[in-house]
Amino acid sequence: MKSLFIVPRSSFTKNTHRDVLYGCWCKGSRIGGGSLPPLSLLFIVTLFKHESYAVDLLDMVEENVSLKEIKKNILEYDIVFLLTSSITFNEDSDFLFELKQINNRLKTVIFGSHPTFMPNESLSHEGVDFIIRWEPEFTCLELVKTLSSDRGHNLAKIKGLGFKENGCLRINNDQVRIDNFNTLPIPDRSIYSKDCKYVNPIVKYYPYTTSITSRGCVGHCSFCTVPSMMGNKVRFWSVDKVIEEIEYLLSMGYKEIYYRDETFTISKKRNAEVYQRIIKKSLSFSWLCNVRVNTVDREDLFFMKKAGCRVIKVGVESGSQEILDKSKKNIQLADTERLFKWCKQIGIDTHAHLMFGMPGETRETIRQTITFIKKIKPTTIDIGICTPYPGSELFDMVSKDYAKIRDENFIDLSNLHTEAKYNQLYTKLSSKEIEESINRAYREFYFRVPYVLTMLFKQRSLSEVFRLCRSGTKVLKFSFFNK
Repeated sequence: MKSLFIVPRSSFTKNTHRDVLYGCWCKGSRIGGGSLPPLSLLFIVTLFKHESYAVDLLDMVEENVSLKEIKKNILEYDIVFLLTSSITFNEDSDFLFELKQINNRLKTVIFGSHPTFMPNESLSHEGVDFIIRWEPEFTCLELVKTLSSDRGHNLAKIKGLGFKENGCLRINNDQVRIDNFNTLPIPDRSIYSKDCKYVNPIVKYYPYTTSITSRGCVGHCSFCTVPSMMGNKVRFWSVDKVIEEIEYLLSMGYKEIYYRDETFTISKKRNAEVYQRIIKKSLSFSWLCNVRVNTVDREDLFFMKKAGCRVIKVGVESGSQEILDKSKKNIQLADTERLFKWCKQIGIDTHAHLMFGMPGETRETIRQTITFIKKIKPTTIDIGICTPYPGSELFDMVSKDYAKIRDENFIDLSNLHTEAKYNQLYTKLSSKEIEESINRAYREFYFRVPYVLTMLFKQRSLSEVFRLCRSGTKVLKFSFFNK
């Protein structure tokens, strides 16, 4: 049985940050036109390789493969796996249906946030044969083993699986989470096609790659799918495994690593040893990671910088304490301000994630956020529209007043973070006001003469200047034309 793991194209955008399992992805000019390797797929493909199963990985976007080309080659595969979310489900399921029309023996499997939280809707689509809920790695492997077996297909025993049987939908409701994260292998980056040249506006040294060394989040943010999808118990790679992967990546020529852990800094003890081992071994590379306010102190940041950390990304979300409290963010503005001050003193760049249209949002709270972000002076920002994704507490809250939300997939890549949906149910703002406030905030932050000059003078080569201008042009396009 030959398997294909695929990243499909979208008709709505050229690029999507389509790598994390929990499905809160970003797209287009708002993120400076950046792209990320499909690391979640690579974990599974590596597992398949270890078990000697025939498997390919195809990123249609980065490898510039058209739908026509994939249709020519689909006959050589028996099963196709695809990571999807509520943002892409409609396009993804239609794409799989097209493939099944060409190869009538092809089995199609989807996993990710949408099939996890909307299993019946997902499995009902005629382009979908199987869904895998929760964490997919070992369930994907067990499914292929079962389908390849000559002893019959006992699908009902596979935890987290959904399938069709005699015209009926069968959902095996057992929740699958990998307690020992160390059992996942180091992803084999040699599987990526040499045609894939991933770029990202916050990455400085190329080639770069991504990594995930833990899974889970201690937060309970009402707008986020991670608490439900990954759980509040954080599971880690050991120090030895983190260092082993770093040495492996450096041997392949990578110069920068972007850690995609929900919160890389959640384990101070583990990370302190990681930093010391990097310093002791003189491992020369730069890296960036996601940080939750209150998970690092000044001493942590000092050793992170010494170990090569160049950028931290922080979920700032809002400059209004009232809005943060209503969304159960469980952080204080004073702590956020202190964190950004420390980073400036130590020399670590910062990226601030923000959201407009959160529960309780008003014109005044948006103005407070814009003022706050200018005060803490992050290196870069991005701003999204707070959206009630399936699997979040916010989605459940909205569904009580608008039950139809459970029966319709209301968002896709054509309107992601450019159109406000349902925000009028939990804010005092119209959709238009939220949308326009994001464009205004981008202009007020990015197009200040001191900021532009500072960013230009920080560049150390023509290639860095070129990349800055490339991403800046895309941000300019989004700020003024919402594209």
